[in-house]
Amino acid sequence: MRKQTKYVAVLSAAALLAMGASMTSFAAGWEKDEAGAWHYYDKDDDMVTNQWEKDGGKWFYLDDDGNMATNQWVEDDYYVGEDGAMVTNGWVKTLADDEDLDSPDENGEHWYYFGAKGKKVSATNGDYAKKTIGGKTYYFDNDGKMYTGWHEFKDGEAYYLGGEDEGWAAKNQWLWLEKSGLADDDDGDETLSQTGVLGCTDADTDTCDDEGWYWFDSAGKVYHKNALKTIKGKKFRFNDHGQMLYEWINTNTTLTHSSNAQLDGNLSEDDRAATIGEMLWFKENGDDADSGSRYKGWQYIAGSQDVGKDGDTNWYYFKDGKAKHADTSKDLNGLRDGFKDKEKTIPNLLARKKEKLSWDGKTGTFCFDDYGKMKTGLQYIDGHTYYFNDDGYMQTGKVANVEEADGDTFNYYFNTKNSGKGQGYTGEKDGYLYFNGKRLEADDDYKVFFVDGSYYVVNNKGKCQKTLKNKDLETPDGVKENVTIGKDGKIGKTYKLSDGTTTVESNKDKKDGSYEYVGVLRDVACVPHIQLEDTDNYIIPKLLNFDKDANDTKGQVLSPEATATLEGEDYLTMNKFVEEDEENNDEGKE
Repeated sequence: MRKQTKYVAVLSAAALLAMGASMTSFAAGWEKDEAGAWHYYDKDDDMVTNQWEKDGGKWFYLDDDGNMATNQWVEDDYYVGEDGAMVTNGWVKTLADDEDLDSPDENGEHWYYFGAKGKKVSATNGDYAKKTIGGKTYYFDNDGKMYTGWHEFKDGEAYYLGGEDEGWAAKNQWLWLEKSGLADDDDGDETLSQTGVLGCTDADTDTCDDEGWYWFDSAGKVYHKNALKTIKGKKFRFNDHGQMLYEWINTNTTLTHSSNAQLDGNLSEDDRAATIGEMLWFKENGDDADSGSRYKGWQYIAGSQDVGKDGDTNWYYFKDGKAKHADTSKDLNGLRDGFKDKEKTIPNLLARKKEKLSWDGKTGTFCFDDYGKMKTGLQYIDGHTYYFNDDGYMQTGKVANVEEADGDTFNYYFNTKNSGKGQGYTGEKDGYLYFNGKRLEADDDYKVFFVDGSYYVVNNKGKCQKTLKNKDLETPDGVKENVTIGKDGKIGKTYKLSDGTTTVESNKDKKDGSYEYVGVLRDVACVPHIQLEDTDNYIIPKLLNFDKDANDTKGQVLSPEATATLEGEDYLTMNKFVEEDEENNDEGKE
């Protein structure tokens, strides 16, 4: 913005002519010579010199030669305009009194303000004089020059005083500004300190960004604490230089080099061990009340560099600047993805968590990992599988063409009831057999599956076989065994009594010690598994006790050692897992 006029008290040409006419009219006092200069004569008809004379309520100055002064300084503190009148209650932009009029510096002109008695406003005690003019606050130095730009005064506070033709202090507002650079460098005074305002300099190692958002309070002071600040009901984060921090902010670090005002990426690669819980995210625009503050809502952004996810772009949900995320201290499920250390001794455990949130006015349940990234597809949470579509919403009911890690697709069913809603269904439903939502099917005619503590026969469509009697099932050794299938679709369990005879009991375990379970079915029954696409982990039934065929609808993550047994296999029989379990138990005893 511009001042209203360069010389506030300057008269127009018409006014000047009028003044000349009036002065001519009282020739006893004023007289204009042939060169056009005005003079004033006293009652003794002597020309007045080096003196102020008042006329028509205005003061005029007569110089050494008795000429009325115009457009110049008088006695260092006063200024007369083009009409010769002393400037009062007004602004003048001109050279300093001691500057060469013929060879002014490139930026030699400065703004000065003159009070009601015509004296310029200047600092007498301290490093500035402060004056409110037209509802705005201005600062002036010892010579009366109006301060502009960045300034840090002796009170230790920094102010921004506008551009060359502004000068007023910014108050109660955001401004996007270049950093201060060298202190008072716009004055061209080589004797000034070369320390930048609030520590900002032109050095390559300077931790200030070249530009940034700044907040100025009601007194005009820029906020410059490395802390949260509530402004108009919103919380913002700043650094020690006053620049508003935005995007990812690591709350456990301080600035060590220029950082795009993010406080993210200040750590070396070896030191990057920040968790998503230590990070905050702020929008960039400080001028907007809904931006720049701690953010709430969805953002599709690159991950944090300090967390090690800056190469990934994903959806995040923030509340008060904190990303929703799974907690590795309580949301672990046995999922893993490689190792944390080079020696491969510390597994990199993964976590998943469900959150009920809103998106564009639609409420749904979403999944997040321990880095805060929204997850889609098949996910494993607290022993159950869930499916989240491409928009992140949890699905219920039938879902076709669910892709697993090997690229194969399967039909799934997820609970629709409030209790366990979204969980993959385990057991028989509507004539089909499911494990954690996955519909189990035979490759050819029939296949036996062990699910939820029972044995089932299904065909290649996944239909449970309930009408077959004495069905011959062939073991890997080529031995055929007759089995009985009950009306519930479950195969009866065969037991050998203590006297050597056998009996078939459906859906019951003998626990009195007089019966020995005959494990023929383990040679043919397959253990269902799910291979998660984004982690390459295998989920199998939770077989806590093979001898009792534990009944548990939850799944478990297959150990890395056992995972190798599934490579290249569609399914493995129970005995394979029993052997693995026994070997692991024996190793533990040793």
